[in-house]
Amino acid sequence: MKKDPAKRSNLFLLELILAIFFFALASAVCIRFFVQARALSRETHTQNEALVCAKNLSALFESQEGSLTDIADNFPESSLEDSRLEIFYDENWNLCSEEEKSYLASLTLSGSSYEDHLLEGEIQVSDGSEVFCILDVSCYIPLQAGEQT
Repeated sequence: MKKDPAKRSNLFLLELILAIFFFALASAVCIRFFVQARALSRETHTQNEALVCAKNLSALFESQEGSLTDIADNFPESSLEDSRLEIFYDENWNLCSEEEKSYLASLTLSGSSYEDHLLEGEIQVSDGSEVFCILDVSCYIPLQAGEQT
């Protein structure tokens, strides 16, 4: 008769261990989902900021009629070489110098047909290893006074 209480306590202990194991497993799965959600949120934020950056640069390209020097005047820390303008951003997407950059937006003039008065280029936003956004841009340059087609 003394063996009965011992069996019940062993059964209770086993049930308690199984319950703790189940809750530990469930919490591990939940933590994994939270980590994945956070990573996805960061990636989405980065892609959104890259798209906003590319759209702003595209609007400047059109408003300045494709003049890279005029666009570069809006970004004092930018780098202008031949037909390529590079703009540097830090990890919070604020303008910064080349040494502090985390992200790079580059505007490259790919072709121009002045007889058609169409200037074309490409905007690319990246972090050096991964490209977040590529946007093809073009700008019609109107005829100047006294100019003929």
